[in-house]
Amino acid sequence: MTKMIAKAGLLAATMLAWASPAAAQGTDVAAEIAAMRAKIESLEAEVTALKAAKPVTPSWKGAPQFEDKEAGFSFKPKGFVQFDSGYVENPGIESQNLGYNTRARRLVFGAEGTLPGSFGYKAEFNLAGGAVDYEDVVLTYQPKGSPLQVTIGNFYPLSGLETMTSSRLTSFLERAQAVDAFGFSRRLGASVGIVDPQDRYTLTAGIFNAPLVSGFNNDSWQASVRGTFSPKVGEGGRLHFGANYQHRETQSDARNFRYRARPFTQITDVRFADTGAIAARGDDIVGVELGGIFGPLHVAAEGHKVWTDAYAPGTTFEGTDGVGGGAFYDGDPSFSSAYAEVGYYLTGETRGYKGGRWDRTKVLNPVGKGGIGAVQLNARIDYLNLEDRLSAGAVGAPRFINGGTQTGYQLSAIWNPIDYIRFLLQYAHADVEGGPSAATVAAESDAPIQDRNYGVDSLAVRAQVEF
Repeated sequence: MTKMIAKAGLLAATMLAWASPAAAQGTDVAAEIAAMRAKIESLEAEVTALKAAKPVTPSWKGAPQFEDKEAGFSFKPKGFVQFDSGYVENPGIESQNLGYNTRARRLVFGAEGTLPGSFGYKAEFNLAGGAVDYEDVVLTYQPKGSPLQVTIGNFYPLSGLETMTSSRLTSFLERAQAVDAFGFSRRLGASVGIVDPQDRYTLTAGIFNAPLVSGFNNDSWQASVRGTFSPKVGEGGRLHFGANYQHRETQSDARNFRYRARPFTQITDVRFADTGAIAARGDDIVGVELGGIFGPLHVAAEGHKVWTDAYAPGTTFEGTDGVGGGAFYDGDPSFSSAYAEVGYYLTGETRGYKGGRWDRTKVLNPVGKGGIGAVQLNARIDYLNLEDRLSAGAVGAPRFINGGTQTGYQLSAIWNPIDYIRFLLQYAHADVEGGPSAATVAAESDAPIQDRNYGVDSLAVRAQVEF
């Protein structure tokens, strides 16, 4: 019996000895299986998340726009190209720059987007003419839902409706005469504005120095303010009221202003209305704006008055100060310009408007989707007066500024086959009285030079694409 118990104990010990490694091995396998299951479940979760995630694809707004709304980043390349061709009549002066001509009016390329913290940016470069010119190059700040808007960079210094509207969206080849004649050009500066999130009003003030490309000796400056009010009327109608004021100081070593305008197209550089350079400390400009949108019909009108702070004959200067060849006059001249226009969409569109300026019009029935695009007809009268009598006596400095008056009678037809392509046909008749060419053109007239009258006709077309 004792031997049997001893044998049983030995057998049990042997079995336990064999079972211990097997149990340990089983434990390791179970742990590995559990780890593999956990890893598989993790991979399955990642695959499920990837399937649920939306693919990162750009939206399309004339060009691809990449956007991460959560992070606050966006980026969109942008630009536009304008080709002009046409004919400007020569009324009888010696110039090779009249007649037929074709040119690239603008070749603009750039980008715009947003950055975290409610910042935005835009940079546009114009390559027309074989040189780099700078359009809007700005950094902006506007908190979401807030009316506060801050802009820093190179941009238009708060003048009228025509100036603040992009050249891609104007009713005619060029903006109204006041923009060209009174030198409403982009400058480096900063502005602070209140822009209603519901698009009913704006009020913006800014201070500016020189254009983006200028020398270190440029101490000219400008202060501007502009306000607009645009209430909605009726069903889909809207009114526009605006006013602007600008004070400008000339550069100390070239204290002069020259006011002049082309005959409603830039396929020529000839100006029939031109004051020549006037010795001046600066000038003040006041503008008023009116507009309305009533379905396919729109109307607009603006007026600007300029008062020049001129230097009197005999004024002396010290150091490097000077007038840069400007002529001296007996008083402070003033000039004016105004236009009125009406436009109508034959195809039923409504002219776009946003933030106190004209905006893009959405084509209702674009080509390629069964439609003919948008067709718009426009008419405008545009008046510019660059004459002023400062004292009695013969025409000419220092008593009289014979810059002439130029009145334009313009018609245009615009076809947008799709939102981002535009073809424009324009006819303009310039009625010129006085000015630097009157003595040559109307040499046989017995009237005083400032009263001699002649006309100039032009016909031009534009092809434009933007992205």
